[in-house]
Amino acid sequence: MKTNVYKFSMKLTLLMMVVSYFTTIQANNLTGWSFTLVCPGDRYASCYDELWDLSQYGNAYIHSGYSNYSAGQPTVTYHLNSCNTGYITRTWSVEDYNWNWHTCTQTIYVNSTGNYGPDIIWPRDTTLVGCNPGYSPQDLMEGYNYPSWTGNECSMYGRSYSDMVFKTSSNQCKKIMRTWKVMDWCNENPYGYGGIYSHIQIIKIVANTPPSFDCPSDVTVLSNNCQNAEVLLPPLEVPSSSCGGYFIISHDSKYATQKGNNISGIYPVGKTKVTYTVQYGCGLVKTCSFNVNVQSGKPTPYCTGELVTALMGVDTDYDGKVDNGMVELWAKDFNRGSYSKCVGGTLRFSFSPDVNDMKRSFTCDDLGENQVDIYVTDASGAQSFCTTTIIIQNNGANIPDCKRKETEPEKPKYIIQGTVSAINDLPVKGAEVTLTYDVPQYTYHITYDTVTRLTLDSFINASGHKLYRYIEIKEVTEHKDSVAQILTKSIFTSAAGSFTFDSFNITDVSFTLEANFTGDKSKNLNVFDVEMLRNYLDGSNTYQSYYQYLASDINEDGIIDDSDLELLENFVMGSTSALPGKHQWYVIPNSTAFTYPDDVLQYQNWSTKYHLDSIKIYDNIYNFIAIKKGDISIDPDSKPIQEIEIRNSNLNTHPVIQVFPNPVTDFISINSSTTLNESMNIEIYSHQGQCIVKQKTDLKHIEISTSHWLQGMYLYRIKVGERIYSGKILKQ
Repeated sequence: MKTNVYKFSMKLTLLMMVVSYFTTIQANNLTGWSFTLVCPGDRYASCYDELWDLSQYGNAYIHSGYSNYSAGQPTVTYHLNSCNTGYITRTWSVEDYNWNWHTCTQTIYVNSTGNYGPDIIWPRDTTLVGCNPGYSPQDLMEGYNYPSWTGNECSMYGRSYSDMVFKTSSNQCKKIMRTWKVMDWCNENPYGYGGIYSHIQIIKIVANTPPSFDCPSDVTVLSNNCQNAEVLLPPLEVPSSSCGGYFIISHDSKYATQKGNNISGIYPVGKTKVTYTVQYGCGLVKTCSFNVNVQSGKPTPYCTGELVTALMGVDTDYDGKVDNGMVELWAKDFNRGSYSKCVGGTLRFSFSPDVNDMKRSFTCDDLGENQVDIYVTDASGAQSFCTTTIIIQNNGANIPDCKRKETEPEKPKYIIQGTVSAINDLPVKGAEVTLTYDVPQYTYHITYDTVTRLTLDSFINASGHKLYRYIEIKEVTEHKDSVAQILTKSIFTSAAGSFTFDSFNITDVSFTLEANFTGDKSKNLNVFDVEMLRNYLDGSNTYQSYYQYLASDINEDGIIDDSDLELLENFVMGSTSALPGKHQWYVIPNSTAFTYPDDVLQYQNWSTKYHLDSIKIYDNIYNFIAIKKGDISIDPDSKPIQEIEIRNSNLNTHPVIQVFPNPVTDFISINSSTTLNESMNIEIYSHQGQCIVKQKTDLKHIEISTSHWLQGMYLYRIKVGERIYSGKILKQ
């Protein structure tokens, strides 16, 4: 066993000696050959080229003997800037057979030789709606905010923008011209082709909030000269929008004395349609139309004050005995010179607005006094009437049992009544009270269509033959259409300020009741109202009534301030012809309550109407109170002297005050007709509200020098006892 191991070890040692010998011989042969590392030459490339595959620019190799061998993979270093230009080095390192290292480097120079620009998608134009919507790029949707582009390896782009904002005068429309610029940072000539690219984006901002305003109702005035009439209306007021924009108001009336929001002027007899146009937003308009009706005047009626006539006996049952009486009268018999100033033609007379109601019969039932209305109608259809008394007598015919028929008027089951009064408790005559059902009522219209058609019919004649004939058959089709209507009833208050609705077909639905009054716009307004408002503003006086606060808010902005004082003063002194705002009178339910006095200025918190669920039986009384804008100085417990004089003609009890001459030059005289021992307190104010005369006298006649007064309008206030007289004086 040991002998075999020894023999194997000897053989292995001999083999290793042989291999080492032949290896040494081979190495000695190679060292005698050449060894060369060959690099590719430097190259030039564009940043547009495919720089990720550098083998296209060659590879290094080893030349040894008669053969070439690959030098392997190089070490690549990129020396490129953000514009993808610069140079790239490729370095090969190899070791020869004698353990010597050989190195070579190739340089690839990369430059920018681009000759085209980017493909840019610019933001699109857009329109924004609202008061102040955000329009900066970050506020806009994709596609409208920023430009985007597809570039290349040789470029690096940046963007910027600048805005030019244009506004309309109403501030309701804006246009933004946004100039975008995109610049290539890698372009060596930024002002040349492909350096800076620009685009203008248009952004419109429109506040298209339609204005809210009340269109004037139709206006009717009477002409005094049969040709035309002066029409005075307040200007159309359109509140500024929530966006702060103001509206442009115009009208198409060719008779107005000024343009803009006032159509007051001289209008001819007839109907003139007037249209207001309110421009808002970007060229949008809202219009409203109404009619100005100038009537040529109603006919003037003159009637017989009283007519006495006797009944003639009548045998109604034909028994030969008089059992009743009758007399027939014509309406024209009561005419005593009625005429129409402006319209020619024949006048027609009737007992009612129906022009055909020309005659009327009276019987024993009408014995005694009867009041009748005689209507006078001219050729244009205008009407007026006068009231006369007819006394029916039974003296000549001696009709037995001829008595007046006395009937007790039946009290309506459903009735709504009330009053409209001023804040001094005086009745307001001519206020319009309107009842409006909240639920639409339906009326039905029925029509019939009749169609005639021929149909074949057969019959057997007397000889037994069957014969045929065509007969007509009428077919009737009924069509029933319904129409929904909001029903309203209107009535005007009497001289006592009262109104009554007493005829109802519908009682079990909800309704509203409201009142309106359009009286004299300047009635009872004078310098004392101005003075009281001034004293309230400077804190020297306080108001005693809720309604004085309401009357003081002249411009209806919910605040009593110096602007209200200026407006009222200009109106009282004649500088302006009307007070601003929608209301000249406020008519509100007298049940309206306020916690604090100035709560009345919170218009949106109280209603001008009664809202009721149904019409009750009998007990329906709803009263209103009327407040004149600007009428601040009226004491709620006082009564104007004009109203007292109407009710009492005793001049010794209620004196007449005379102020003359007017216009005045050097002296003005003041007379009092009172026979009582009452003094006169005289105050005269200039148009600026300054008191220039203030004196008390027990004389019934006094003269005051006016030679030192300036020309213009003055106001006087004369108090005799508890009665106050006021008026205007013109100094020439």
